[in-house]
Amino acid sequence: MQTDEFKSNIAEHPTLARRQSKVTEFEANKLLQAFRQHPTRPVSICIDGNAFSWVHDTDTVNGPGHMLSKEISLWADAIGHRSVETLLFCYPFQYMQPYELTEIMHALASHFSLAESDTRCHRVATKIEEINSDHVALLKGLGFNRYQIILSQDDLNDLPRLESVTKLIRRFSFSGIGIQIHDADCLDDLREHVIEIRKRLLPDYIYIGYRPKLLDKGLETTGSIVFDGENELEDNCIYMGLEGTSHLQSLVLQNFCNPKRYLSALEAGQLPVNPGPLSL
Repeated sequence: MQTDEFKSNIAEHPTLARRQSKVTEFEANKLLQAFRQHPTRPVSICIDGNAFSWVHDTDTVNGPGHMLSKEISLWADAIGHRSVETLLFCYPFQYMQPYELTEIMHALASHFSLAESDTRCHRVATKIEEINSDHVALLKGLGFNRYQIILSQDDLNDLPRLESVTKLIRRFSFSGIGIQIHDADCLDDLREHVIEIRKRLLPDYIYIGYRPKLLDKGLETTGSIVFDGENELEDNCIYMGLEGTSHLQSLVLQNFCNPKRYLSALEAGQLPVNPGPLSL
């Protein structure tokens, strides 16, 4: 029989149902402090624009750009100024304006060390209908060097369009292009499409899954197929925004799922993570 405390946690954070060992907030703070003492450890960061779909339904005066800039600052305070090994920004144009993207990247560059070498992996993931010369030029100017094109199953029926946007992205000298197919009902239905995409576009990888995720860079070789639930980076990864789940060594921290609690924490100058029992 489950306790009331366990039910309360599950109501706020459903994924806790799969976790066993827990630590207190005090113990989590000690673990974060220990993490700070190893500044050479890089982190990977994922920002999902869809996590802010609720903003336009509230009366808050601050947009997603301001919220994320605040959360970035709070994470830097918690773990220290360190380098970002891999950066993934998903759906940047869904609920944000171009000036907000600039604000977010400025905050990242101010509070973390963003690598400038050709080996860096700063990836942006957008739907195919959001790809145009203005957007691609903006993203390139913000320092992104890899592109993930997000496709629905219907998009697979218009291969000439996919070829056109791929050529546009390559004209801006992105180091790599990946494909994500996010709403496949049956993998057998994708077989011919995947074969054709690999042959005509030569993507770095094809990821079949609903949500963009931080991928192991070692898997991103020409034509690799990655499935949801496999090969996801978890070590020292920070997922920002509503419901984001971060992994710092053995510590798992999950952001609030409730927008009011997320906002209240930011306004109080606190990380928007569940203050109850945390997990190892």
